[in-house]
Amino acid sequence: MRKALLPALVAVVLLAAAAVWAGLSVAPDPLRVEGPILRLRSGELVYRFHATFRVEALFDAIRDPYETRDLAAKRPEDLARVRGEFLKRLGLPSLEAVPSSGQRWKEMLEGNGYFAGGKSR
Repeated sequence: MRKALLPALVAVVLLAAAAVWAGLSVAPDPLRVEGPILRLRSGELVYRFHATFRVEALFDAIRDPYETRDLAAKRPEDLARVRGEFLKRLGLPSLEAVPSSGQRWKEMLEGNGYFAGGKSR
């Protein structure tokens, strides 16, 4: 029985490695929180929203890994699509609903699993 499972296990590992190599992933891209700045990677794009200043930006993570050229004005369709993914991940209807700071901000992050037992993950 063990010998029969080995080829299947090898196949699964090879398929998973191929998916990672091809840039495909089963898990959603992470939503990262850095103080008042929230980032969401969607494929090759990075959406950044500054909750305090209410400013959003869009970057090409491959061609601009240091996020120096904001593409929001040049790619409005991509901005709208990734903003939608961002809001869906947060479970909010609009950017206005994203808390800017303080207790509401902390409660939203706790509700989305960013704090466990008072500690950030």
